[in-house]
Amino acid sequence: MMGMVMLVSCNKDKDNDGKAVFHATIESRTQDRTYLDPVNGQGQVKWMDGDQIRIYNGNGEDAVFTLTSGANTTNGTFTYAGEFDMVPPYLAVYPITARYVDGRSTFRVSTVQNLTETGTFANGANPMLAYGTGDNLYFQNLCGGLGIRLYGNAHVSSIAIMDVEGAKLNGQFMVEVEDAGLESYPYGKEGNNLVTLTCDVTLSPTDTTDFYAVLPVGVLCNGVLVEIYDGETQVGEISLPDSHAAQVMRNTIKSFPPVEVTVGGGDEHEYVDLGLPSGLLWATCNVGADTPEVYGDYFAWGETTPKDTYNWSTYQYCNGSYNTMTKYCQNSSYGYNGFTDDLTTLLPEDDAATANWGEGWRMPTKAEFEELYNNTTVTWTQQNGVNGRLFTAANGNSIFLPAAGYRNNSSLFTAGSYGYYWSSSLDTDDPYDAWYFYFGSDYCGMSDDYRYYGQSVRAVRSSGQN
Repeated sequence: MMGMVMLVSCNKDKDNDGKAVFHATIESRTQDRTYLDPVNGQGQVKWMDGDQIRIYNGNGEDAVFTLTSGANTTNGTFTYAGEFDMVPPYLAVYPITARYVDGRSTFRVSTVQNLTETGTFANGANPMLAYGTGDNLYFQNLCGGLGIRLYGNAHVSSIAIMDVEGAKLNGQFMVEVEDAGLESYPYGKEGNNLVTLTCDVTLSPTDTTDFYAVLPVGVLCNGVLVEIYDGETQVGEISLPDSHAAQVMRNTIKSFPPVEVTVGGGDEHEYVDLGLPSGLLWATCNVGADTPEVYGDYFAWGETTPKDTYNWSTYQYCNGSYNTMTKYCQNSSYGYNGFTDDLTTLLPEDDAATANWGEGWRMPTKAEFEELYNNTTVTWTQQNGVNGRLFTAANGNSIFLPAAGYRNNSSLFTAGSYGYYWSSSLDTDDPYDAWYFYFGSDYCGMSDDYRYYGQSVRAVRSSGQN
């Protein structure tokens, strides 16, 4: 797909208040600029606030034109608040750090491309050039792109892209400007075979996130290595040796199929084998915590992210009240407009353990909580100064559940005195309730209550996944 931007010039002496003005129109379905609109525009490139282009006239004079209207559209107006002689031929470059001298334009492909938003290029990273003798100038891409699509449970702070044969991915490049077209090639020796995308993105386990890098033409023809990092820790890798399918071409974005990035394959969260009859393995800490005594996050039943306020008006699966359920309801008296379904156990997409820790982890059922406390010695104790219940198995292994309390509206209640841990099981008699494991200093067992309450989640996994 060739990217083009048409610039229609106006002489400064016309009725324009002494300003030189260019109207820029982006050709449909291009992918040559910093801002892509992949959902609404099917890859359409649009202008952004603050965009600037540098335009040279036939005398070799240049000026920087700034977008004054048309942000987030394909039709923009660029203005220079000064004198600019309309002497052809004209040449325009993006970004304005590119230069044009004696029939050659130089530009850089950055070693580090900072992504301020996903699903598009880093701002100013993708160079373009336009040349013509009339009022209409058409921008062409000078590079290509690589698309990386990720999903999983990892946080991504950077993505390193390497050409396995050592071809230069960054540095200074030069373009010969001729009537017959444009040809780019490396210029200088400072470049190397690495480009790094920096970002701050937490992946979704169900929805993909797109990352785009700008790369010079012809690279990756003999293979590519992509390393995905969270800080200094590598959390994923894509390796395609001798992959001609990944070769970068001008005006084209090469994309990988979606790749799952699950930290440690889901096993980075520690678990304990308590020798239970089912073989079930229990996590050593709550979802949202990194040590056993930390309370962690609070979730409404069936929701996968914590929030500030917990009540019926904020609950995801009702229409504002206990008798307007929209999912997990077998009694039409409590369903919105008589709604019912056959769901009695949380689906993976509604399971806070699965959504936050990845495939293999899930919330325990009511029966599995009962198995836990019926097959262990349960004591009220403190761990690192935090009250809670210790469950000690016959094999000597144990887990500690802190008394984390619960959330109602915007407040936390009974923390340090009681623990409330959601199961994945619905109360089918009263579908506005769900079962949870409840304990204090003198009691532990199952109870049921409103699904909107914010309670703790302790994850489990089957013994076949350890």
